[in-house]
Amino acid sequence: MINEYRGLVRTRDDGSELINYNDASFPSYIHDGYVYSGCTWEKVTHFHKDIELLSVHSSCMGYCVNGSSIFLEKGDTIFVNSDQLHYSYAIPPREGRYVIAVLHPRILCSNYAVEAKAVLPVISNKKIPYIHFRNGDRDAAAIQELMLYLHRQALGNEFLITKTFYEIWEIIMARCNETGDFSRDEYVNKDVHNEVLKAMMNYVDKNYMNNITLGEIASAGGVSKSLCNTIFSKFTQMTPIEYIMHFRTRKVADLLQQGDLSMTQIAEQTGFSSASYMAETFKKFYKFSPREYKKSIS
Repeated sequence: MINEYRGLVRTRDDGSELINYNDASFPSYIHDGYVYSGCTWEKVTHFHKDIELLSVHSSCMGYCVNGSSIFLEKGDTIFVNSDQLHYSYAIPPREGRYVIAVLHPRILCSNYAVEAKAVLPVISNKKIPYIHFRNGDRDAAAIQELMLYLHRQALGNEFLITKTFYEIWEIIMARCNETGDFSRDEYVNKDVHNEVLKAMMNYVDKNYMNNITLGEIASAGGVSKSLCNTIFSKFTQMTPIEYIMHFRTRKVADLLQQGDLSMTQIAEQTGFSSASYMAETFKKFYKFSPREYKKSIS
């Protein structure tokens, strides 16, 4: 793991997240985390080629995948498929605690036959954006036990992570077979709005420091301003302008962690017209002023 990138969302040229793996030589990120209302990693819409598993072991929280909100309680696990738009959120006043595992599918691909018969039919199936393993389901306890094992005993051991990932994948494949969603012949035919939003998010990522307009964001996705508003509301529960402001404040938080820039310099680098407006917007999202936030992490 690259410590200076801890907690930061970095993206590739296509807008997908570049995961800060625990070990750069092995594509897995395993962490015991939490989410609370107003934290800087709440409601951060993102996507990546890796699959994501999150198992709640204390309290409850929410997850949104492609615009669908899922309530997760203690004992629940969610599998988020490759390349899906998703984010976590808190359910006030609770603080949800969980184990998260972000694992690249290539860990499973020991040979072409395994990839073709067991991996691609799941990660390329449009009918499987996510699977919700609810507390009480016959396979829920088993998958949570494996998730806890990943963090408590397998972390740092590539062989044990691989072995456990195969066991988890076996449960996922069994669930897909039961629901009739495991088809080797049905490959990706993605929701066009999903792809449009990724293009618009990528435009914001590359231009947030400039005075970008709603029309420019819509143009990046090849849609009207009205449809742009509809798509952002569906997938992020924010308007495009709210999304820009939230994105900029996350960049403010990143810069506050990384160095000793003045508030005026940070405002200039993140697209805010002034340090005072930056502070007002930051406090709206995170309940702290930038100075208070910097003091809390120092």
